Amino acid sequence: MKDDDIAKLFAKIAEHFKHADDAAHEMFKILVNTTLHFRDELIQKTGVPLTVGETQKALDIFMKVLKTHKMPQNLDKNVHDLIILWLEEVKTILHH
Repeated sequence: MKDDDIAKLFAKIAEHFKHADDAAHEMFKILVNTTLHFRDELIQKTGVPLTVGETQKALDIFMKVLKTHKMPQNLDKNVHDLIILWLEEVKTILHH
């Protein structure tokens, strides 16, 4: 996997939100930065990179979790961990 594949995925997604308000852009930026940090830590700790597929799956599930407030069972570890990180970031933002 190329280092910038996940960044390219988020750049593509950002195109769909180019008319969103500043708060949405800030949230998106935080999610991107969290993902890239998680990817780098994962490579450092395990030598195995986060894939674009895992990131896409995590994004899909994350959106569902925001709507339902329920975390699905039996997720892949990387997908689960990334969703948890995103949820923690959202919680931090909402409480500040």
